[in-house]
Amino acid sequence: MEESEIDLRAILGLLKRQLRLIFAVVVLGLAATGLALYFMIPIYTAETLVMVDPAPKDLLAPEAQTPNLSNDSARVDGEVELVRVETNLLRTVQALDLVNDPEFGVHLGLRDRLLAFVGLPQPELPTGEEALQTVMSNLRDAVTVQRRGLTYLLAIRARSGDPEMSSRIANTLTQAYIQQQLESKVNATLSARDIISERIEEAGAAVARSEDAFDQFVANNLQTIAEQTGRTDLLSVRRQLDALNSSRATLVASAQLAERGLSRQDWSAVARALQSEAITSLEAQRQELEQRLAGAAQGSQAAIDLRAELSQLEAELESQVDSDLTQFRSQIADAQTRVSELQQRLRTGVLEADLPAGILTSIYELQQSAEIARSQYQTFLERLNGLEAQAYLQQPDVRIVSEAVPPLDPSFPNHRLVLMLAGLGSLGLAIGLAFLVENYIGGFTSEDQLEAVLRMRVAAAVPRQKENDLVENSLADLIVASPLSVFSEAVRRIRMGTELASRRARAGSPSDKGIVVLVTSAVPGEGKSTMALSIARSYGLLGKNTLLIDADLRKPSIHRHLGIEPDSGLLDYLASNEDGLKLQKIVTPDSEGLQAIVGARPSEMATDQLASGDKLSRLIRLARDVFEVVVVDSPPIAPVVDGLYLAGFADVVVFVVQWANTSQREAKSAVDAIVEAKRPETEIVGVLNQQDISRSTYRSKYSAYYGYG
Repeated sequence: MEESEIDLRAILGLLKRQLRLIFAVVVLGLAATGLALYFMIPIYTAETLVMVDPAPKDLLAPEAQTPNLSNDSARVDGEVELVRVETNLLRTVQALDLVNDPEFGVHLGLRDRLLAFVGLPQPELPTGEEALQTVMSNLRDAVTVQRRGLTYLLAIRARSGDPEMSSRIANTLTQAYIQQQLESKVNATLSARDIISERIEEAGAAVARSEDAFDQFVANNLQTIAEQTGRTDLLSVRRQLDALNSSRATLVASAQLAERGLSRQDWSAVARALQSEAITSLEAQRQELEQRLAGAAQGSQAAIDLRAELSQLEAELESQVDSDLTQFRSQIADAQTRVSELQQRLRTGVLEADLPAGILTSIYELQQSAEIARSQYQTFLERLNGLEAQAYLQQPDVRIVSEAVPPLDPSFPNHRLVLMLAGLGSLGLAIGLAFLVENYIGGFTSEDQLEAVLRMRVAAAVPRQKENDLVENSLADLIVASPLSVFSEAVRRIRMGTELASRRARAGSPSDKGIVVLVTSAVPGEGKSTMALSIARSYGLLGKNTLLIDADLRKPSIHRHLGIEPDSGLLDYLASNEDGLKLQKIVTPDSEGLQAIVGARPSEMATDQLASGDKLSRLIRLARDVFEVVVVDSPPIAPVVDGLYLAGFADVVVFVVQWANTSQREAKSAVDAIVEAKRPETEIVGVLNQQDISRSTYRSKYSAYYGYG
């Protein structure tokens, strides 16, 4: 299978191997989430539902209310933003006294309380405008407004730790929003009314100017009109009009003088202006009473009687003045009516006359100007009256569909949802940790894991042996002393794996020469030397002519496993001249039918030249010719480069990994290095060494085939 493909079976195997880790992480995640939920302060959310009605609302003309559907959606979206404006928030704060509320009001935060607890200077709470802005900011964070899809419904939500407070905030903010909208509409109408009021004065002046212009034109051209049309009666009407205007002007002047005298209590001036004998007589009596009152003793009965009589006389005087002024005003109104009638008569007479073209054109222009001015004035006047009535008949464009009620259950935290998300998150984290442990962090704990991570065939897992399992010098002695042990069976499986690997390697080019089995590991201390001796003895017991070479020139150990202390070893042989040390001196026969080339002492010099030299190459070629199986104990790959040179001679590489101890990173690095150094047909076979399992497990599986004593 290609590396880029997903191996579902390998993934399932990984999850199975790391099941304990996954279970532990999920349980811890759920426990931590449950603990956090226990200490969380519940938050309640109340909702007020309002309906936006963008249609115009004119109670004076309900038949003219035609909605504009094209702009309704944008209008509703705009209302969403208008709910949370500063004005509405401020009204809500004031209505609910949120400045003094323990949740929304100004208070010390957790950091400030901790500083105060340790004795540091306690910060001062903000006051005034700053405190108000803080409360409004808290309120703004607790309020959300959302449109329900594409409908005309707005959901105004408020969050609080108190369910009662959440409903009060939602309802109060809604009422503030509706009130603010209504006030805006009233203010807009009153502003329009004020603008039109200013224009009405200008329009009225324009009407007066147009009327005066017409009358002035007629007056200036009346003689010409009468002469050219023969309408001498128009001149008579004009003379009557002039006389009447003069009389009306006299009456108006007299009335104004009388009013000024009345305001100063100057009864003589009033009498002269009105030319009233009754007022003159009453004023003379009043002056006489004042003279008599001035001569009477202060506080006497005569003075009191005179003062009462004077008050009564002044009341009669004021009544007579009011009566005469009323009569004067009536005369002025009658004169104005007659003036208007004569003006209209004069205008009608002029318009009915057979006027010359030039005069007729000028009169028509003046008439049109006057008509336009009157029409504009009438329009403004009607609109002003309508706005006056409409200003206090406004209706809001929204209405409450459902008021907020105190919620029974908190909206946050949602225990079920939080626990479900925490479970999913913990599961994802656990699976991620499982992949990290499986592929990067932890050691190898199963054959499947070793095979999946290093992508190699695994021959067997060798169980860990106790110290009392040592027969003489090495665990490799169990191959002979306890052939039916779990250890011995595992070694035989390794031997079988190497045989199959060598057959696959030589499938394309069969050879009668012996096979070379290189036993190595990533780092020291993984039991590769024990495995090398055990595999060699297993081949020897099988009747194969076997040679074991201790090629760990830096730290040889096969001689200790064999219980011998030779004077010279492979290092001495490779370092000697051609005529020097003979090979026979370092070859040691083993009692189990194999020959061993051992080492004697650690090298004190770099050994890569010896491992890559011709002498070792010739030795291995000679061993192939003489022996059926050559097992080479290689130094570990990570600290020493010698093993990579030796990999080039091998038909099979046995890579030993210590159970739950070898770093995956180091194991991968070592395998990658071996892959580059070995021949293409050479196969790497993995061995999981010192697996920590009980023998009873193995015996329970295979007790039907083997008897264990």
